Amino acid sequence: MSTPEELAFTARAKAHIDICNAQSEHAHAEDVALSALYAAARYGAYLCLNGNGFGEQMAARRAEATLMFEEQFRQMFHDCYDEFASNFETVK
Repeated sequence: MSTPEELAFTARAKAHIDICNAQSEHAHAEDVALSALYAAARYGAYLCLNGNGFGEQMAARRAEATLMFEEQFRQMFHDCYDEFASNFETVK
């Protein structure tokens, strides 16, 4: 059973996916994916502002923040990729 937090997370993700699907009707899917990645990267970098007291501190923590986002993306991508591969005929 999903928690309220998990349901909210899934609903937010679905809202982003719905926007991407709508944009894919008028643009190449690869371009839409790159736009979504850019938006996620920009928002992630913006979130890092809150965890730092000043610009020099933020700059010094760039590698740490990058690693955190890379690890999260890699895990989420692998989970979704494996799900699609396992259900290839039904999701295609």
